[in-house]
Amino acid sequence: MYKCRRRYYVKNVNKKRVAERCDVYRSAKIGTWFHNSNLDVGTICRLVACFLMLQHPRQDRTQVETGITSPTTIVDWFNFCREVCVFWAEKHSEKLDGPGHTVEIDEAKIGKRKYNRGRLVKGQWIFGGYEQGSKKIFIVPVEDRMEKTLLEIIKKWILPGTTIVSDCWKSYDCLNNEGFQHLTVNHSYNFVDPETGEKRLKLLI
Repeated sequence: MYKCRRRYYVKNVNKKRVAERCDVYRSAKIGTWFHNSNLDVGTICRLVACFLMLQHPRQDRTQVETGITSPTTIVDWFNFCREVCVFWAEKHSEKLDGPGHTVEIDEAKIGKRKYNRGRLVKGQWIFGGYEQGSKKIFIVPVEDRMEKTLLEIIKKWILPGTTIVSDCWKSYDCLNNEGFQHLTVNHSYNFVDPETGEKRLKLLI
């Protein structure tokens, strides 16, 4: 909270010059990412740390670490974090390499929850890739997750001969016939590699 304590002079009813002090208050959060939030800055920073450092599923652990009891609040702030990640990634997207390189791809929807409950149902679909080793990425907005839409983007951003790792979404079934080596991960069984402990798809946010 910023409080102005500047002194200034005015004339009173007797036309005498008297000193007064400014008592204007202004929140330090105004004009920042924290504006209009009922959470204090420290709690928001802990939320962001949980988003960046915890593996899926992270909802229960985040409630413990931040003291926030509302799952809705946590979901909303995680969505804000995703929007920042997407904004940054769009500015740093680049074409991913070909043979001998492995790229993980995934799609997600960024938006609002219907009636403030449940999974995201309204918003913008995004699609992206992450190259293992070099950590190069690309992320682009898409109209839908149909095969034609995603394949066009894959061919634009990923060179032929690349090994592509994805989930089992049906739109990716054509990749082996399009000049790529395609491997799949079933999220129903493993978000984390049971041998290495690493998250299967790093692009998941």
